[in-house]
Amino acid sequence: MPTIALDDAVLYYELDGEGPPLLLLPGLGRGTSYYDLVAKPLSRQFRVIRVDPRGIGRSSRGPVPYSFERWASDYSLLLEHLNIPAANVVGSSHGASMAMGLVDANPEKVQSLVLFGAFAEIDRFIELNVGLRMTLARKLGMGEEMRDFIALWTFGHALLERPGADRLLQAGLDAVREHTPENYIALCQSMLDWGHRQPSFIERLALFKCPTLVACGDSDYWIPAQFSKRIAEHIPGARYVELQGCGHVPVREQPQVAAELIANFVSEFSQ
Repeated sequence: MPTIALDDAVLYYELDGEGPPLLLLPGLGRGTSYYDLVAKPLSRQFRVIRVDPRGIGRSSRGPVPYSFERWASDYSLLLEHLNIPAANVVGSSHGASMAMGLVDANPEKVQSLVLFGAFAEIDRFIELNVGLRMTLARKLGMGEEMRDFIALWTFGHALLERPGADRLLQAGLDAVREHTPENYIALCQSMLDWGHRQPSFIERLALFKCPTLVACGDSDYWIPAQFSKRIAEHIPGARYVELQGCGHVPVREQPQVAAELIANFVSEFSQ
């Protein structure tokens, strides 16, 4: 089981394939399995690096509070451990914030950047949604109720009617059950802290110099497209793509489309 020992944590990671390095950073509370549907096709062209972020899966819990600065440091140390001077980085949702944090802290470590369902700030709607997750965790624990709440906000209507939707829902339940209520609440709090940064992280985006693709689903009710558009508008030269009929997690809802987007964009800039 490949791990790296940090000063205050152990980080689990997986490697697949050969080629330019591609670091995949998952959404809130998720680990390596988040990218199961795209890792194999991407590994035909890239050296795919998947991680259980600090606080998740087979990596160490805590110390809390969790922060994007600490996650960025973890990934920087992981790349050094793997003798990778710079990687192409993909982040989805919470992982997109981790990816932006890595660019901000260590721009030399990021060759290109792909963001799905990203946010650099939050509004009252998102704040209430995250707050309700935290309340559900306290009152009902980490079970089917939490899984269903997350699924209703992250997946589009069409996905839940497709064959195979039950497998996605079971994977979501498995992921939810990995957390104690206290740990999941701490992860949610990190999202609120990121969204409430002063000054807003949106002001840091003008400093980004790496080629960037910002993508989102047009049916994302959790982090609507306006948040991705705002990020793309603030990163110099960023490209923006909106996926039709897709919810919050393109790498799970439209994996073939998402994998092609990643591969085509990263291939332009990877060495």
